Amino acid sequence: MKRNFIYLTIFTLIILVFKNYSIVLNSTINAVNIWLYKVFPYLFIMIIINDTLINLDLESKFKNTSIYIFIMSLLSGSPTSAVIISNLYNNGKISKKNAHITLLFTYFANPLFLYTMLNAIFNNTIITIKLIIIHYLSNIIIYFIFKKQLEYNNTSKNTVTFNISSSIKKAMNTTSMVLGAITFYLVISDILSLNIYLRGLLEMTQGLNSLINLNIPFKEIIATIFISFGGLSIHTQVKCILDESSLEYKYFFKGRIYQTIIAVLLTIIT
Repeated sequence: MKRNFIYLTIFTLIILVFKNYSIVLNSTINAVNIWLYKVFPYLFIMIIINDTLINLDLESKFKNTSIYIFIMSLLSGSPTSAVIISNLYNNGKISKKNAHITLLFTYFANPLFLYTMLNAIFNNTIITIKLIIIHYLSNIIIYFIFKKQLEYNNTSKNTVTFNISSSIKKAMNTTSMVLGAITFYLVISDILSLNIYLRGLLEMTQGLNSLINLNIPFKEIIATIFISFGGLSIHTQVKCILDESSLEYKYFFKGRIYQTIIAVLLTIIT
């Protein structure tokens, strides 16, 4: 029954793609533009930088590797946090349990992207800064909730290596996968003519873009939900990265549910 439903869904999508080819073409071009101008420049260089720092054993300078991941994730944005956790786990620098717990509280939207997008939506620097702080604070709260479950990590120094070509290859593979995820979910949302709420849950950037010219109630809460949950596009990107390291995606998903609830509550009371 389940397999038949999947077959039906796929055949329906094929028909919709042929029927709405012009929409698919425009959506794909739009996705490439989003990726090229808002995602690739920052994500590509940050993956290279983070991979190089891990090869240089920087995390060994921290007593708690999760703190190192938290700081670098905050600066790098998503899905770089999953890349960092995956690399550290593959190199034996973090346990599987710690990797899973760290996934709960290290999802951050690109800080430059957040500032630009929220300013465009609200045209109010105070609201923009407030929502960015809430995005960070919700992760900090999750960290303190699960802090006691973190095991002590052996961060003894390993052999230092420096391979820029390998880091560039990883960055290209990851950013290409991100482009694919953005394109897929943007095409789906356009050919199905989804409303703003479903668009935001599928692809965060598209959802936030849709808020710019809308005057609707609870706008701050809606923006907070889009940012905190991340959209299925981000979730797909993270799952692809984690699958290569046999790490479980469900911890990232749980973290986004916790973060969304906490962030919405903080938005309501501030």
